[in-house]
Amino acid sequence: MTFAFGHLIFAWILGNVYEISSKKKISHYGWLFLLIGGVLPDIDYLFEWTFFSGIHRTFTHSLFFALIVLGVSLITFKLMDENNSKEYSYLLFVGILIHLIVDFVSVQGIMFFWPAQIYLTPLMGRMINISSYKLAVLDMGLGTIWLFYLLFKRRLVFKVAKHL
Repeated sequence: MTFAFGHLIFAWILGNVYEISSKKKISHYGWLFLLIGGVLPDIDYLFEWTFFSGIHRTFTHSLFFALIVLGVSLITFKLMDENNSKEYSYLLFVGILIHLIVDFVSVQGIMFFWPAQIYLTPLMGRMINISSYKLAVLDMGLGTIWLFYLLFKRRLVFKVAKHL
């Protein structure tokens, strides 16, 4: 089970691998959409917490959801007459796919072909007993290390406003 920082870190790593291998830079907005896509499938938590439903890792963790988001974003950006509409839409889509891949390799797996009630996981039924608290602490640790790395490389800068 991976939490938000883990998904963001994997999307960030793969975005950097793309930049290095293709020798092309991802724009600032492109990075925004890649990282949003990296956490977007977990929006189902809002519905689960609000309506006490057990829908986590179903619809939003499927290829169907990824394709719907791709189609809606392509149309929306086209209507907005955005120059980089395809780039932003594809990066959002790739971010979602990265999220699905990370969740696929976890113990729980995902319903990649939703609405088919088949959970895909490489472990296929083998359970590993790791408490969610330990995983949450691991995720926060990864996130903290990532933020310090960005600060060290000066890719994340905090500006202090001067009081008048």
